[in-house]
Amino acid sequence: MSSGNPAAVRLARGTLVLAALAVVTLGRGGERTASLPPVPAGCPAPAVVSHRGYGPPGTENTLRAFRDALAAGSGQVELDVHFTRDHQPVLMHDATVDRTTTGTGRVSGMTLSRFRALRTLGGERPATLDEALRLLRAAGGRTLLDLKEVPDAADLRSLSGEYHRLNAYRWASLMSFSPDTLRAVRSIHARRGLLARTAPPVSLARRFAFVGIRHDRLTGKLARAYARAGVAVYAWTPNDPAAWRRMAGYGVEHVVTDETPAYLAWAVRRCGTGPVRRQRLAARRTTNFGSLATTSQLPKSLRSFTW
Repeated sequence: MSSGNPAAVRLARGTLVLAALAVVTLGRGGERTASLPPVPAGCPAPAVVSHRGYGPPGTENTLRAFRDALAAGSGQVELDVHFTRDHQPVLMHDATVDRTTTGTGRVSGMTLSRFRALRTLGGERPATLDEALRLLRAAGGRTLLDLKEVPDAADLRSLSGEYHRLNAYRWASLMSFSPDTLRAVRSIHARRGLLARTAPPVSLARRFAFVGIRHDRLTGKLARAYARAGVAVYAWTPNDPAAWRRMAGYGVEHVVTDETPAYLAWAVRRCGTGPVRRQRLAARRTTNFGSLATTSQLPKSLRSFTW
């Protein structure tokens, strides 16, 4: 991910500054994005969720990435959770640490101490879930936890302990590509959402508080069907104005994007900065926890999923 043009304005937490941001929208490489016609059906714009935080390459799922996302004006970040050999929840997208750290090996084969001895490509210690949640709580942010493994009993105890200590039930939602993973964490009374590459039928989606669907697999008809069923939609990961405009036109409630500052600049230009519109750009709260789907148990060898 790119931090964008150094001249781009970093927005104060929860504040959108129209005068500065309306000048130019920047993409990943700092290029100008084409101006778009108004978004008649999509204003206010969907709420933004920062995909693995926001920052230059080597910072995904790090505390720096979350700080940068919050500083850019995001109210919510998405992060990925694996468990160490000693059952501690840590942040890593892949099952191995090879791509994003200086080390090698599977997260599940490392103790927490060994995991913390690594360094990310940006020079940080890889983060624990506890660190990330504490940072977000202090900043008033919210988060989506993408569970990359089906937690065993000891994993679940550690995850439950984090929620209890930080009272994270209302602001830290749980999600997974596996209904069985979501069933495994049903004792944690947080919102739960089903991730899917292909839009799931409404009959399945309504068992959850929300669904996360690839933006290019969504249609307006599907988005409206989910809305009628009371299911929020998170579209991942649209990263350009054309896709953002399409999601807004569908009435999608949230976009999970790698391009937080550019998205917010686009949204401000299209939707203005009135109090109601600013509120809609922040992540929404909901108390609809949904019920859980029941499917056949996944084998332990299929514990990992990809967003």
